[in-house]
Amino acid sequence: MNIKKRIKYYLVGASIGILLSIFIFNGRGCEWLPGNRVLKTIRSSKIITSEFQQCLLDCKGIEDSSIYNLIQNGSVVFGKSDTKNKDYYITYDSVSIKIKILEKDTTAIVTSENVNCNCNSYSKENYKMIYQPNTIVLERLKALKLSIKKEVECELDCFGILKSDLPDLFKNGEVLFEDSYPNRVPNPIYYIKLNSKNKPLLFWIEQGATKTRIKHVVNYQPTSLKKGEPLSTLFEQSMQLKDCNCY
Repeated sequence: MNIKKRIKYYLVGASIGILLSIFIFNGRGCEWLPGNRVLKTIRSSKIITSEFQQCLLDCKGIEDSSIYNLIQNGSVVFGKSDTKNKDYYITYDSVSIKIKILEKDTTAIVTSENVNCNCNSYSKENYKMIYQPNTIVLERLKALKLSIKKEVECELDCFGILKSDLPDLFKNGEVLFEDSYPNRVPNPIYYIKLNSKNKPLLFWIEQGATKTRIKHVVNYQPTSLKKGEPLSTLFEQSMQLKDCNCY
């Protein structure tokens, strides 16, 4: 077999292999690429920024939703990044920011260039969390298949909530980010408050790979918590006191 035929067969085989990979893995096979690995690490990290950098972001009109869209869909420009110090330049849809991953890969710091923004009076040492916008979280949870075990169905019935009422949870619910665990791996946990039929309820939601699981529902009474107690205590108290006698 001459060299031209060998090259021809090689190219045909390589093309078929690439097409099969795209079809079978639906893009997931590209997670090994350096840029995608960086973005994956950032997505699983706590996203923070300083008061000074927040002022710069506000000055440039970069909202939290834009930051999370960038982290989800952006591209890492390695030519403008400091890979040695894990300081990456990321761009998407005309928005560009830098995100530095701290050494333990659990926190990522968002920064932006100072372009004629009067932010010098803001602190560069005080940091704040940047949470995903409420609507983005609710839309993501809504897009997954809803899973409700029989004990939770009992709780819903106890509070007079029908399954037909649940779409309201993913439309008007309020995610209590400071008490939730959005970076939990593999299954993030969200505590979502909803005023349903004049009742303040708290939903414990777990996000799986393909399902949104409602784990528990309780009356939302934060005043019954002692200082420093997590919201999960409300669910523990409800089960111990058998408020709805579902367990």
